[in-house]
Amino acid sequence: MFAQRWRWPAAAIAFLLMALAPSGGGAQPWVSADAAVLVDADSGQVLYDRAGGEWRDPASTTKMMTALLIIESGRLDEMVEVSSRAASAPGSAMGLRRGDRLLLVDLLKGILICSGNDAAVAAAEHLAGSEEHFVELMNQRARELRLLATHYRNPHGLTASGHKTTARDLAALARYCLRHPLFRHVVSLREAVVEVCDRRGTPRQIALSTTNRLLGMGYDVDGVKTGTTYAAGRCLVASLWRGDRRLVAVVLHSNDRWGDALRLFDYGCEEFWMETLLHGGEIAGSLPLANGLKPAVAVVTADGVRVARRGDVSPENPFSVVIQTTQGIVAPVAKGQEVGWLVARDQDGCVLKVRLLAAETVGRDTLLGRLLLYLLPAVKALARRGVG
Repeated sequence: MFAQRWRWPAAAIAFLLMALAPSGGGAQPWVSADAAVLVDADSGQVLYDRAGGEWRDPASTTKMMTALLIIESGRLDEMVEVSSRAASAPGSAMGLRRGDRLLLVDLLKGILICSGNDAAVAAAEHLAGSEEHFVELMNQRARELRLLATHYRNPHGLTASGHKTTARDLAALARYCLRHPLFRHVVSLREAVVEVCDRRGTPRQIALSTTNRLLGMGYDVDGVKTGTTYAAGRCLVASLWRGDRRLVAVVLHSNDRWGDALRLFDYGCEEFWMETLLHGGEIAGSLPLANGLKPAVAVVTADGVRVARRGDVSPENPFSVVIQTTQGIVAPVAKGQEVGWLVARDQDGCVLKVRLLAAETVGRDTLLGRLLLYLLPAVKALARRGVG
């Protein structure tokens, strides 16, 4: 009663604060969320951060990891039988019943479109044998993706002790998930229909509607995931694709998650411009090589290095670029082998990292290797003369 009674006054106060907030001239956007981040999806560069490193309850944004494991399993065409435990999962549901059979890819749709807790449990049990074992896989994958502030206790996001993440980790997870075409497609859908067979083999259809109100409202938003619990509040991980760039916004415990996300997107698009430092595959420099036929190995960037620059920052104030490696590189090195990182840092301390790959194959320094190194140019020259 109290929450309903004060809903409109609170909304009016929020609107007044937004109207009075300074705009233009590089001012940061006003957001109502307790924690929020805005990142450039390509580089991971953080453009806005409010308590982005604080532990928060993630609610159903948890389902991004559940969906990722489903996609990476490669078993999307398998038929899943829904257990009584899955069918009775509390909270939001896609409408599954005990004994229902449907494709795993359709469970994926139920998880991401209408945020079905029943679908999340059914998929977890099918892929890992039990919900508990699936949660272990979720935490293992989080560690592999270096989501070091994230810990899962279930596959759906209902409040549980120790089930925590941060806005920054959610943004990093969304960036990774959005690399998968199927993930991008499903989170962009406003509606879908899936077919289910009950225990008697009788088919029926389940209509799914998105929980993301930003989809189809005339914006460039194409995902990603909502979440709502009492502990987490209203949460949103949103993706915007405009021109040749993608932005990811995360707002947690928000009074106006739709408005918060749109204001962050406007800020990112209006205040920042993109600069290409290096194209993918471009020579970035060289790294010292121990025990090699050459003292150094040339390196190329695995991906293009594009950075977001503030509109009020002079182009003459470039990013500093440093080539790093965790330890010395020892020959032999194969072309395409990952050997280090290119780290770009601006005057505000914003950092992005891009993998560096060996641009050439360099063998170990042996007597035979040296002979081949010196004789090969002569052999090639003789061969060219013979052809001529």
